[in-house]
Amino acid sequence: MPHPLIATIRNYTSFPDDEAYFFLSLFSEKAYKKGAVLLEEGRVANEVFFIMKGVVRQYFLNEEGQERTCNLSMEHEFITDLESFSRKSRSASSIAALEPTTCMVITCADLVKALTASPATAEFFRIVMENVAAENIRRTKALLSLSPEKQFSDLVRDKPELLQRVPQRYIAQYLGIAPESLSRIRKRMMVPQKS
Repeated sequence: MPHPLIATIRNYTSFPDDEAYFFLSLFSEKAYKKGAVLLEEGRVANEVFFIMKGVVRQYFLNEEGQERTCNLSMEHEFITDLESFSRKSRSASSIAALEPTTCMVITCADLVKALTASPATAEFFRIVMENVAAENIRRTKALLSLSPEKQFSDLVRDKPELLQRVPQRYIAQYLGIAPESLSRIRKRMMVPQKS
């Protein structure tokens, strides 16, 4: 059975064994305790994380200094601050583990090496970039045009596990609503919550 990282990539593109295992060899496995910060705002994002086990939250501080959750990721998803990673600029966001989390981690230098040496890796990351762009557009449209109820029902449909694993305040931030509003929506929809 292939490594979960290889299996995930093969969901998107064909990945010959030699290129797959070369790519995998460039990653290191790292474990993070609950609450550990994988990336701190203001630092350059020099790594991409593939989540093997756990849940992470990406967040930033608004002008009032309040945290705002912009991304929630779990098993078999990649995460980094993409703008910081690609432009070598200071990260505008932080990434923290909400559970004990294990990631496969690749550095920027090693990713560039893989993109150059492996056509399959380059094709996969082209697809990832397209998907990230599409997801960002979808999220922006949802925040601007969908009711909180509709956004929440979409989250229940797309990532129901998050509701059991992520504290309600972070789900509320992600949806752009107050925790009290989310409580009312959950009661109406009869969805259990993590406190």
